[in-house]
Amino acid sequence: MTDNNRLRSAFLAKQNHLLAALEIVPDLTGHGTTIGDDSEANWARVLREFLPARYGIAKGQVIDSQGGISDQIDLLIYDAQYTPLLAKTANGDLFVPAEAVYAVFEVKQEMNRKFLEYAGKKIASVRELTRTSVNIAHAGGTYDPKPPIPILGGLLTTRSGWADLEGKAAVNALLELSGARRVDIGCALRGVSFNRIEEPPTSLPEYSEPDVTLMFFLIRLFGRLQKVGTVAAVDIDAYMNALDLNDAPVADS
Repeated sequence: MTDNNRLRSAFLAKQNHLLAALEIVPDLTGHGTTIGDDSEANWARVLREFLPARYGIAKGQVIDSQGGISDQIDLLIYDAQYTPLLAKTANGDLFVPAEAVYAVFEVKQEMNRKFLEYAGKKIASVRELTRTSVNIAHAGGTYDPKPPIPILGGLLTTRSGWADLEGKAAVNALLELSGARRVDIGCALRGVSFNRIEEPPTSLPEYSEPDVTLMFFLIRLFGRLQKVGTVAAVDIDAYMNALDLNDAPVADS
């Protein structure tokens, strides 16, 4: 077996393992919350295993220095190297500064128009938050503030509600989501994955082959994360001001 075939076999084994995990809970219970939580946990595990440690993976909400807060997000990919996390709930959900976010994903059982639009709304609730940027110190002085990176948005599902995700109805549903509601990338494990790049000469999404949906999704996702580099440096003083920490009383020793 060639190295390429070994790599393909490894990805297919991972894909089949994820499918088995995602499909066992619906077979055992009809409880929507249980199904949703289990699906999110399995997708989070796959992303953690694939992505470098600099990328954190969590469920939670995104906040900004102006007091804005996003909808609850199924899966956040955030900067785990340079940006502090401001809070963590008892069940492990995070409150992540808007500056730290690389990507936002909604997790559902089926990819269809309703859930694409729902994912677009969730993604927009993050993209519309205020993001700060400050100078970055280095040995020779400082770098100018970096513009905030574009936040990726996606939808992760087990199956597709469309017979053909490359068909007119599915493509139109995807392309109708623009601006802050744009869905960039997605994976229907028992369908196909898509990557919406909209660069000349075409504005149409690219699609995976049906048997390598997970491999296509993970590689395209990592490529897009690589392309944007590192998130902008957060202005932590802006958060201190918003939380009135500068004027907080000092506890007696």
